[in-house]
Amino acid sequence: MSIPISAIVLTRDEEANLPECLAGLAWADEVLVVDSFSTDATVAVAEGAGARVVQHAFRNYAAQRNFAQGQARHDWVLFVDADERVSDELRDTIRELARSGKLADFNGYYLHRAALFSGRWWPDPSKPIMPAGRLYVEYYVPGGLMRLFSRRLGSWERPLHEVVRLPRPHGLVRGVLYHLSETNLSLVCEPLNRYTDLEAAFLHQSGRTTTIAAAAFRGARSFVYHYCVRGLWRYGAHGFLMAATFSYAKFLNYAKLWERVRIQRGQGIWTEHDRRLLDEFDTGVWDDEQPRWASPGRAEDS
Repeated sequence: MSIPISAIVLTRDEEANLPECLAGLAWADEVLVVDSFSTDATVAVAEGAGARVVQHAFRNYAAQRNFAQGQARHDWVLFVDADERVSDELRDTIRELARSGKLADFNGYYLHRAALFSGRWWPDPSKPIMPAGRLYVEYYVPGGLMRLFSRRLGSWERPLHEVVRLPRPHGLVRGVLYHLSETNLSLVCEPLNRYTDLEAAFLHQSGRTTTIAAAAFRGARSFVYHYCVRGLWRYGAHGFLMAATFSYAKFLNYAKLWERVRIQRGQGIWTEHDRRLLDEFDTGVWDDEQPRWASPGRAEDS
């Protein structure tokens, strides 16, 4: 028995990215666009492509994804960002698993995402990580990209770098999800300030504290991890550049946390604008946007 799938895209001011993204999802049984009140032609573009559009105020990424999957018409959901593209191979794999009913062999699936960065794909999409001749395999890796799953079993956590709480078993499907967001350093730096603001607010509201020395250590450790452990050294200058950007972001997360703690404690001289930082980013996930059917259990990194 064929299993229907709802493809979900979260948007805000994505009129340039959306047409190609939605064209790659036309095969889905439903295409749902959840828009955060865009000021450009995003909604018109989505409706023109045949997508169902629901508008909802953005609070954080986990809350928005939980709301979105609650609006879907089908239990199996595929999350794709507007700056991502589903390859033909990935499309055909998912369709075959859905048609045959084998999609339900696992509770959710990781996708192999390749990001274009500074003129090079990473990881190399021409080097598949799937065994030859297999559409899917059982798979689990901390930090993997879980985007295809049963919404009755999965719910999103963390306001930024959100992850899915989903009981095993997990699978991995053949094909590539191409990511075209931060293709050069200017595009990497553009959202970095807001992303690190969100992460610092999350850390602060979780009761964390730090020092500048600890922030510097975390940044250096992040570089070593990505460059040496994750193997970015294999990518030469591009790998060094990627590891350096990861390192800088990690340092900013904790340096901003250090500032927030000092503002809260009244240590130093701060303006009213500085103090507004403590109220500007509320990273909690709304309770009424947690799926009612999400089963309890330990969170799995995805």
